[in-house]
Amino acid sequence: SGASSHFAKRAFASWEAHVCRVARMAEENRAEMFCVGCEMVGTDSRETEWRRLIRRVREIYRGPITYNCDKYQEDHVSWWDAVDVISSSGYYPIDRLDEHFRRIRGVSERVGKPFMFLECGCPSRRKSDLRPNDWRYGEGTDSETQARWYQAFLAELLKNPWIRGAGWWDWSATRLYPEHMGPDNNGYCTYGKPANEALLRFSESLLES
Repeated sequence: SGASSHFAKRAFASWEAHVCRVARMAEENRAEMFCVGCEMVGTDSRETEWRRLIRRVREIYRGPITYNCDKYQEDHVSWWDAVDVISSSGYYPIDRLDEHFRRIRGVSERVGKPFMFLECGCPSRRKSDLRPNDWRYGEGTDSETQARWYQAFLAELLKNPWIRGAGWWDWSATRLYPEHMGPDNNGYCTYGKPANEALLRFSESLLES
């Protein structure tokens, strides 16, 4: 309806103003990259508004710009050409990683933009590796399930060097539990868990290569 459209435009205008304020902070602090939005699936179709916002950000911030779409949405954004880097949240099931990596590569090649996972991870619960995007899904606490997902995901990253990077969700720095309590934590954080060892080995292998 007209009323809902008007509200959506006002809401996006408010978001644009906020993003531009943060873009000034990013420029002042020489941030290496700036993300104009994260997992805003309900607005992905508002191409005109997103293109205008990105143009405004470029007037403020001189570094590379990305937008982080939600999982499964990489091929549903029509304005990827407006950003410098395509990014998404890679919470994909352990048994479908190869399928989705191939699909995303097609998007990256078609648009001609580099790609990275700005966010990805898996909770420490039984079965969570089959639905890592849902923090409510799974049973009990099982850090081995998390480690298994990380090992599979990291193996796929090594097989797909066209992926420029990955950001891990999450590291709760302000409320980090003691390291020895890691095995009792069923959240996304890898601190004190086998998944963290997998990440360390992965980082060391990259440094050695």
